Amino acid sequence: MHDFRSLVNDCQFKDLAYHGPLFTWNNKQDGNLISKKLDRVLVNDNWSSSFLQSYSVFEAGGISDHLRCRVHLSGVAGTSISRRPFKFVNGISEMEEFKPLVKEFWEDTEGIYLSTSSLYRFSKKLKLLRPCIRCLARKKLSNLSKQTKDALEELCRKQETNLASPSVSAMEEEKEAYARWDHVSVLEEKFLKQRSKLHWLQVGDRNNKAFHRAVTT
Repeated sequence: MHDFRSLVNDCQFKDLAYHGPLFTWNNKQDGNLISKKLDRVLVNDNWSSSFLQSYSVFEAGGISDHLRCRVHLSGVAGTSISRRPFKFVNGISEMEEFKPLVKEFWEDTEGIYLSTSSLYRFSKKLKLLRPCIRCLARKKLSNLSKQTKDALEELCRKQETNLASPSVSAMEEEKEAYARWDHVSVLEEKFLKQRSKLHWLQVGDRNNKAFHRAVTT
């Protein structure tokens, strides 16, 4: 296992995004059922740059105790497709999944020891961490406006139910709905603030340059 992990790190392999069940194998034993995620599709940076939107799908094969896997290719190898730059959303650091994700990745990858290449190894680990953070952001931060709207509507329904027929359970459901809405709305606010700040840096810079030209002329 150590040799295999060293190989994966040296080749800079990473897990390709996938759809399907959480587990891909089970021992099919009635008395001692065990299910695991054993099957993965590993790709390198060259693959990711050639097939930007590729992903794998795990589905039942019927015969084997493993799921079968199909790889979907959306990009065409050899074509020059611009890769979107990585942008870290500030709100993602407050998610409960963020710190365990970083901790697990840091412990499972090769350690950084004091040497002349420590800074280089550190930068490589951060680069390899980006797909994990991007995947988490895609799952949790996609369509934040709709999530916030749905959470607010759910909160309103719980409030009406609690007012129409007050009870301890109805109050607890209203509190839970409020906590969900509050969490999502804070994330949306931070995301919009960060995006508006980036937009202002671009637009404001042009305005400042135009103002400077007007004054100097």
